[in-house]
Amino acid sequence: MTNQKKGQKVAGTRLLSIGLVLVIVIAVNVIASKLFFRLDITEEKLYTLSAGSQKIVAAYQVPAVIKYYFSKSSKQIPLSYKSYGNKVEELLREYQSLNPEMLTFESYDPKPDSDEEEWTKKYGLQAINLGMETFTMGLVILQEDKELNIPFFDIRREQFLEYDITQLLLQSSREKENTIGVMSSLPVMGEQVNQMQQMQGQRGRPKWFFIQELEKSFEVQPIKVDAEEISDDISILLLVHPKNLGESTQYAIDQFVMRGGELVILVDPNTRVDESAALLARMGQPAQSSSDLEKLFPHWGIKYKKGALLGDRKRGTEVNSQQGVLPFYLWHSLPPAAFNQNLIATKGLETMLLVEPGAFTMDGRSPLKLNPLIQSSDQAGMVENVMLRFSSPSELNKTIKPDGITYTMAGILTGELTSAFEKRPTSKKENEDKKESPIFKPHLSKTKNQAKILLITDVDFLADQFSVDQFQLLGEVISQPKNDNLIFFTNMVEFLGGSDVMMEIRSRGRFSRPFTRFHELALVAQERFQIAEESLSVKLQEVQEKLSELNFQQGTNQVILSKEQLDKIQQFRDKEKKTQSELRNIRKLLRQDIEAEKTLLTLLNLLVVPILLIIFGVILYFKRFQRRNS
Repeated sequence: MTNQKKGQKVAGTRLLSIGLVLVIVIAVNVIASKLFFRLDITEEKLYTLSAGSQKIVAAYQVPAVIKYYFSKSSKQIPLSYKSYGNKVEELLREYQSLNPEMLTFESYDPKPDSDEEEWTKKYGLQAINLGMETFTMGLVILQEDKELNIPFFDIRREQFLEYDITQLLLQSSREKENTIGVMSSLPVMGEQVNQMQQMQGQRGRPKWFFIQELEKSFEVQPIKVDAEEISDDISILLLVHPKNLGESTQYAIDQFVMRGGELVILVDPNTRVDESAALLARMGQPAQSSSDLEKLFPHWGIKYKKGALLGDRKRGTEVNSQQGVLPFYLWHSLPPAAFNQNLIATKGLETMLLVEPGAFTMDGRSPLKLNPLIQSSDQAGMVENVMLRFSSPSELNKTIKPDGITYTMAGILTGELTSAFEKRPTSKKENEDKKESPIFKPHLSKTKNQAKILLITDVDFLADQFSVDQFQLLGEVISQPKNDNLIFFTNMVEFLGGSDVMMEIRSRGRFSRPFTRFHELALVAQERFQIAEESLSVKLQEVQEKLSELNFQQGTNQVILSKEQLDKIQQFRDKEKKTQSELRNIRKLLRQDIEAEKTLLTLLNLLVVPILLIIFGVILYFKRFQRRNS
């Protein structure tokens, strides 16, 4: 009886303890929600605004109203969106809490046939049809005569949530937007078709997604590739794949830099997305897929070889080939170590993809100072772009011989420059009409202030196919970033445009954690088997050449082969089959080795936490058991 009472007492104590813990947890949550206090213990601080957002909100000097429309009472909303909608509201309340005097936050639940639903239509917010009712999750910022919105918070852009909201706040606080001029030999500004072309079934092309992103913060204007002058309205000039620019156009770029304009240059030794170059290649003509500034680069002290591709044996991207899946060294999958860790714009980057980039160095006499942004590993080497037309990925990999040099693929150049021209070249317009010569600005022989130039030796990384995944949602194209390509580029343009604080906003909720250790092990396995593969490939080539020679002799009427020679042909054929079989086995062993390492790492990652919990539980059980016995 005594033991029974003792057991009841212990059970009662346990229930009381559990109840007390629940009361404390609920009380803490209620108090924290009322006081708007949260402790963010996530590794990437997913629930804390970045320093850039905090600075922009703190500097807000004109009252604004943030109106959030979220159909939270709808029973048909998918659970993932309901959770995401609540997260958006929490984040918006945090914005308002940083500057409550200037920012007012209002939350609405637009029900069917309500006034709130009418306002969502007036503000241009997007309603998602769920069958019997619609679902809204959008934002509008009202500030004096400005009205800016995010029509719909798509969960697939979750990692850009903070960036999108802060960008909208910054846009509402600006009196005037900076203007970017875009000069490109590629259709980055999109292509429109006339009515006749539409009748023929031709369709226009949308702007590249990076242009659409820039338009959120800047006014973007196209500039012709034969322009002879850059308007004073342009504060940043973006050159994308400048192919064969005329002397007058390069002079216009030179004078733009002389007057203090900021320049972004994207050149490429081999642009995959250049359709005109691809067409020439199919016709058997030189591809002309590379770009350069032939007059300006040498004068600025930039050493860049436009036909040289950079490969990196440590950072290859896995591609499909005839030999199976292998890391292609000319496609660079960049880890954090590739980026400048001393600059805010690049410090938070995790991964980028560069497609057959080039590299550049600076002449020792150059007046420009180079601040590297993206660099290769010490296992990189150069290869000529002509090799791409005749070689497979595995063959190209073998031609890359590391020279121990760390190459620069992107960097910021600053310093005082002189003009690359003594005077203005003769204008085409002057030649066409000598009576009415156009009036040009006076020639500038040196920069007014320090020049600022961003140079990147790849163009493909900004193409939609290499930077975003696109899909249809209610008739609209939704784009989701594949990597940090867009973040890097918009960060750098924001830096040039003077909005340094926007660079401090990193993408949120990035849970993609590649197996870096696996890639290292795969590289070791690749190198281990490559020696044997190369030896067998040479042996196979020798056998095939000898066999081809003997077959040729057999095919001529002038030569009658003896039995010994025919036996020799058969021996070589058997040897060819055996060598091919050995090659297949080598590649099979390589794949098995890599897959085994990948499986082991995956199991370790999945089982470590459960094993630790089991160990902890066993230890806890034995401690309690010992306590009871004592």
